[in-house]
Amino acid sequence: MAGLMDLYNDVGGNVVAVEQCALEDTSKYGIVGMGEKTRHGFEVTQMVEKPPVAEAPSTYYLNGRYILQPEIFSILAHQQRGAGNEIQLTDGMLRLSSEQSFHAHPYEGRTFDCGSKQGFIEANVAFALSRADIGNLVFESVREMVLSHEQAIQAA
Repeated sequence: MAGLMDLYNDVGGNVVAVEQCALEDTSKYGIVGMGEKTRHGFEVTQMVEKPPVAEAPSTYYLNGRYILQPEIFSILAHQQRGAGNEIQLTDGMLRLSSEQSFHAHPYEGRTFDCGSKQGFIEANVAFALSRADIGNLVFESVREMVLSHEQAIQAA
């Protein structure tokens, strides 16, 4: 979040964190268009939810870290349901972007895609391993599971 704060202190407004994905994965994410570069990021020229590869404006995707202006709440209060019959933050951000600027900061750190089963499990294991009170216990349990799995594969 420090990088987002640095960008916000430079430009104000709405700031989002982005990461790069492979071109063939753009249809999995909300993708942003790149505008003018700033000291800590770049201007967002567009946001496209899960675009086909041919329509992706870049390979930078929204990774779920935002500093948004308070106007987003009134937009969301009146937002129609979107994908999955849910109120989508990205839809609200698109509406807000017609009135206010957005800038993006390329995020440096580890993220987990908790919208996938694998990412959800990885996030929980990483969180457990980081805890001083249970990290070693979880590590030993996972290590035993991995070793058992490897032995089963070799036996097959």
